[in-house]
Amino acid sequence: MLLPVSVTLGVVLAVLLVFAAAVAAWASLGRSREILVAGVRAAAQLAAVSLLIGWVVRSVAPLLGFVALMFAVAVWTAGRRITANRTWRWAAVPIGAGVLPVVGALLLTGLVPVRGMALIPVAGILIGGALTATVLSGRRALDELAARRGEVEAGMAPGRVRRIMTGSTASGTAPRRVAETPESLRDEDVPAPCDAPHQTPRPIRP
Repeated sequence: MLLPVSVTLGVVLAVLLVFAAAVAAWASLGRSREILVAGVRAAAQLAAVSLLIGWVVRSVAPLLGFVALMFAVAVWTAGRRITANRTWRWAAVPIGAGVLPVVGALLLTGLVPVRGMALIPVAGILIGGALTATVLSGRRALDELAARRGEVEAGMAPGRVRRIMTGSTASGTAPRRVAETPESLRDEDVPAPCDAPHQTPRPIRP
């Protein structure tokens, strides 16, 4: 059951906001003004979003446009949290791969009707989950690439890339380390084994 949007709800929220700011001031946190500003800004944003959703649920075209807007905002948010350059646009690939097939299957099977009150929450949950997974995996991948930069540069050497692209790499062989000693030089200073029988020398008695 949804809470009725009325004057009573607004008064209760305002009282809770003032109470939170008062607690912050009493604890000397120095955040009372920021709490009040954040609460007013959140109320204004929710009011604007609710008015927009109330308009888009009336027809299919605005509804699909709103879902596309949510997807675009998720791509921008995830991409900018991962990197600050122009490659943030690639965040659309993992988010789209996780959201579009599921939403398409739900719509085609009729489990989710093409109605705003049903499609917007489902799509929002899927897009939010894909956004979180993309940010976490993207940051982890960049951290690993930065920590293992030498291995990456060695693996991307022109000769190795060419062998991988042409499929001329030896199959079934274990990968070698970057600074591993070649086979031809590994036993260079080791003398050849001798198979001749030897006798243990006996001590000379005086």
